[in-house]
Amino acid sequence: MNRSIGLNPPNPTDLHRHINLKLAEMGMTGVPLSGGAATLDSLLESFIAHGREKDRLLARYASPVDRRINNFLHDYLSDTSVPRELPRNSFVLDQYGLARMLSLPPDKDEVASPMLRSYRLRNGILHNPKSDRRTTAGIFHVTEGGLPIPDDKKGVPKAVFGDLLA
Repeated sequence: MNRSIGLNPPNPTDLHRHINLKLAEMGMTGVPLSGGAATLDSLLESFIAHGREKDRLLARYASPVDRRINNFLHDYLSDTSVPRELPRNSFVLDQYGLARMLSLPPDKDEVASPMLRSYRLRNGILHNPKSDRRTTAGIFHVTEGGLPIPDDKKGVPKAVFGDLLA
């Protein structure tokens, strides 16, 4: 295991290329790199096509944790008419620095809104809210049908959870 990983973060251009390759493998369009298009050469396209075929063949396979989550969803939502499975096509963060790159637009290291300012730092992302209320009273919604819902939370029917999952 490389313990110096935090000291030498990957090159942002390499991370953007990695993200574009992963998006292409998922059949999605990549994000243009600084001043250039997000295109792939024919050799990479053949590798991606091979990877897609493997993904198609393994589409029915789920990892043990995904199977447990899907079993829970199937049992919990059995009395509703909503989907009960997790999406199979997910973007896996398989390299150090990908989450940091995906947290803000690729061409900016700072984003501001009336409620929040976010900065890309060497070791992660810093989010500074305009005001920090230090309370969650009344803003978290908990699905009914499980454990008792605390008084400071709002209960919602299972179908709402199912619709969000869909």
